[in-house]
Amino acid sequence: MQEMENIYKDLDNWLQENKEYFINLLSKLVQIKTENLPPGGNEKPGQEFLYNFVSKFIPEKDIDIFEIDDVSGIRGHPLFFGKVEDVEKQYKDRPNLVVKLEGSHTNNKNTDSNNDNSKSDNNGFNGIGKFSLNNNTVNKNNTIKNKIKSFCFSGHMDTMPCGNNNWKISGIPNSGLVKDGKLYGRGSADMKAGTLAGFLALKFFKDLNYKLSGDVYAESVIDEENGGVNGTIAARLRHPNIDFAILAESTGLDVGIETIGGSDFKVTVKEKGPGGISSDIELPNPIYKLSKIACSLESYDKDVLAKLLPPKHFSSNMRLRLLTYQIYSGGSCYAESGSVPTNGHIYFWLESFSNMSEKEVKENLINFMKNYLSKYEDFKDYFPKIENVIRFLHGHKTDLAHPAIISIKKAYNILNLPYTAKGIPLAMDAYAFKEVSNTEVVVIGPKGENLHGEDECVYLDSWFDLIKIMVLTAYDCLK
Repeated sequence: MQEMENIYKDLDNWLQENKEYFINLLSKLVQIKTENLPPGGNEKPGQEFLYNFVSKFIPEKDIDIFEIDDVSGIRGHPLFFGKVEDVEKQYKDRPNLVVKLEGSHTNNKNTDSNNDNSKSDNNGFNGIGKFSLNNNTVNKNNTIKNKIKSFCFSGHMDTMPCGNNNWKISGIPNSGLVKDGKLYGRGSADMKAGTLAGFLALKFFKDLNYKLSGDVYAESVIDEENGGVNGTIAARLRHPNIDFAILAESTGLDVGIETIGGSDFKVTVKEKGPGGISSDIELPNPIYKLSKIACSLESYDKDVLAKLLPPKHFSSNMRLRLLTYQIYSGGSCYAESGSVPTNGHIYFWLESFSNMSEKEVKENLINFMKNYLSKYEDFKDYFPKIENVIRFLHGHKTDLAHPAIISIKKAYNILNLPYTAKGIPLAMDAYAFKEVSNTEVVVIGPKGENLHGEDECVYLDSWFDLIKIMVLTAYDCLK
């Protein structure tokens, strides 16, 4: 414990000396637009910014910049989700960035050193996690190693779209404004602060010449938002043998040992009417059907989801949600109207717990809707088309027997922070770590507000505490 106390003193002094520089660095990163805009995205300028930063203290041989399609065979991987509403996703000029601070180990196969799967000739996708590109590593179901040999800080560069420019506090979405201990801007909390924290942790070890027994990675992946996750899958396939990762999504420094899942769905209604106006025939109208479908979704949210008991790691009052966020038919304004429409749709987001399968989630919803709608004449011999818009995001659970958990507890103790291990009611890419690779993962990130909304911000004190947690945990695991 004295070792941890000593490194904490060095760390605290280092952060104080560089505080304004690091805040300015985060502000500049937030000012760079890196929106996820299906079927593409513009993460590249942000990744270039990070590369220019880390290349000053990490040798080029330990910086891995690669596009998703550089990972051979990835589009045939069982978890790859390549389309959004039948439009092929585009990954050209959208690089992942994975950086390694090499440890003092020699010839250690399990550290994933220079494990480049981009050249793999694969057909089976088995041997690592549930699916993989290689067959040359131990299975994830083997007994957990007592000695951790590699560690990763993971984050994503893409953000949700900025929306309008009428942010009340910062004025514009990408201001990077610092005010009252918070830094504002799209992606500040979700999740540029958490992503940058991992690279700063590497810089600390390098600046103060701390020697670790194993490799420490920091990564910034693309395409996490909008149910992407293909960037994470590519990074895990490329570097499958990292022992443990901290995924720095915003948790308010709670230790996220379980997350929820979910997906965006689309309900489509099509009618056989002429689509015009007539005085002598009955005109079927999809709007009436859509309104009844919307009511069935509301009922499912209130009468089914609200009554499900959450798993033990979640707050007792936590509940799953169904959020209906678009209903459309006949145009978006009066100028586009003028006739009875023949089709329409509803988009909604539906959440699930980690113990629920995609098949189960869909079947439960559809059976409820069929029963609810059967009272209406419109649905006696008709049921609308329901389909996923994005991939189904599974929930994840951290293996609490992993030795890294002890190191995390030590870090919180040294920092005099409350250690609160709990379920985080957010869907994210955490599940992909163990589905695709041998990497166990926990979710720990800074406190933030209004993620995806106006005046999104991150609390700077919480962000600095995250950097401390990362450094102390990795050091204890790899000292």
